[in-house]
Amino acid sequence: MNEDSKNLDDLTVSELSKLAEKIHEEIMDLYDKEDSDEIFELIEEKTRYFNEVKSIIRDLHSDERYPRGG
Repeated sequence: MNEDSKNLDDLTVSELSKLAEKIHEEIMDLYDKEDSDEIFELIEEKTRYFNEVKSIIRDLHSDERYPRGG
C-alpha cells in the first residue's frame, strides 16, 4: 500500500468524491495534450488512482441496507 492509499483511508466520502472529480478533470486535461509516451503513462497512473478512489467510495456504501435509487 503506497502513501496515497493510506491517506485515502482518512478521507470522508465527500472528500473522496471531490478528489475523484479532480482526478477525472486532470485525466481529461491530459487527453487534450499532444500524444506522447509520458502523457500515456500519466493517464494510466491517474486512471489507476481514480479507480482506487472510486473503489473506496463503493466499499464505504456497500454496508447500506438498501440499494441507492438512480
